[in-house]
Amino acid sequence: MDIRLSLKNLPSVERVLADERIAAHINRLSRSGITAIVRACIEAYREKLRSGDPAAGRSQEQMLERIVLAAAGEIEAVGTQRMRTVINATGVVLHTNLGRALLGGEAIAAVVAAATRCSDLEYDLDTGRRVERLRRVTRLLRHLTGAEDALAVNNNAAAVMLAVDTLASGGAVAVSRGELVEIGGSFRLPEILAKAAGAVIEVGTTNRTHAEDYERAIDEGATLLLKVHTSNYRVVGFTSEVPLAELTALGARRGVPVMYDQGSGVLYPLGEDGIAGEENIAEILARGVDLLSCSADKVLGGPQGGILLGRADLIERMRRNHLARALRLDKMTLAALEQVLIQYWKGELEGVPALEMILCPIGELRGRCELFASGLSAAVGKRATVEVVDGESSIGGGSFPSNPLPSVLVKVTLTSGTSARLAEALRRADPAVLVRVKGDVVYMDLRTVVEEEEPVLQARVAAGVGDLTGRE
Repeated sequence: MDIRLSLKNLPSVERVLADERIAAHINRLSRSGITAIVRACIEAYREKLRSGDPAAGRSQEQMLERIVLAAAGEIEAVGTQRMRTVINATGVVLHTNLGRALLGGEAIAAVVAAATRCSDLEYDLDTGRRVERLRRVTRLLRHLTGAEDALAVNNNAAAVMLAVDTLASGGAVAVSRGELVEIGGSFRLPEILAKAAGAVIEVGTTNRTHAEDYERAIDEGATLLLKVHTSNYRVVGFTSEVPLAELTALGARRGVPVMYDQGSGVLYPLGEDGIAGEENIAEILARGVDLLSCSADKVLGGPQGGILLGRADLIERMRRNHLARALRLDKMTLAALEQVLIQYWKGELEGVPALEMILCPIGELRGRCELFASGLSAAVGKRATVEVVDGESSIGGGSFPSNPLPSVLVKVTLTSGTSARLAEALRRADPAVLVRVKGDVVYMDLRTVVEEEEPVLQARVAAGVGDLTGRE
């Protein structure tokens, strides 16, 4: 059939809307939205015809049927799609794609209260006057870190942008070329800095930067020296960087503030538990850095947010920047962050899931894995071999990239079928399950599985194995 004739025979928007499978939705949903879906489906079919797709039906009846089915499917998807629950058996504690840090019961309760009841968000119940919404978080952060002042915004990229806009919009920010990182979603630090600073002065080279490079940048007009923790990668070999203490001394001598984008937000001294590779915030601030930024939803274990700590005069300047209003925390995020910081202050860290997972003793993990493997082995019978093996977990979120956590894994080897197909089936389950696949083996790391999820995980894996290998 001639393509031009096929294009001419495409059904009209009104004809598709009149089909009872589409018309039934119009009375209860947005007519304009459904119309837009129908137009898009017709256009998509038009492109199939133009490209010569052999699978595209050419008769009027075929085209109408396929367009109606496509539109009905999209209408249904729009009305039912939601954020789905995932069981994270990957062993990556702070999995960015899965939402990073989980919140504990007390933080969740604080969020629910903030969402369902009025609160003293910006109201002083003693004086009856309006007050700053961050007052409690600011006080907690000062006492927990020793910082002169603190400010919280909606993520760490926003914290960096606010600081650079405040301190370098009329001047320049100097940063080492080796620290111009790309963060999640292909957002690049140089581009963020370029939006906020009057100019960006790249100093040194990818692998070697020296103090005189920063000195030269100050001579060229730098009003802020920025050091960035490279988080999820390391440059090794013939390398050189300026230690933070040396950089802060240079900044103090030349009267230029030094900022450190620490990223991970380590409040707990993990080094005392043998987890090396990151300093905690209090230690960094004690070395004299003027300003530090970090995430609230990484190792700190709170909700998404960005935290700025340091000199009171610099924080106050940022607080007065009108951009701070656009980047401020909403009441529910603020309630969760307040509660997590209170738990740090009280030393009740067993209620912070991210830290619980990171610090989980290897013996406890082994016991959980052995019990889980025993139950799973009984459920799958001869269709798979289930073993407990030593392995590694990852803190994730760009934290501790070269320091994995020793862990214990549950290893599943199928007698038939493939690990890739099992992993796909688990992803499509409800709740979805994410595992590790290596070769033809599936691994599960219970470090990142909430204990209450273990029976569901076991049932999903057993069902997936049964479907792939054929039930007895």
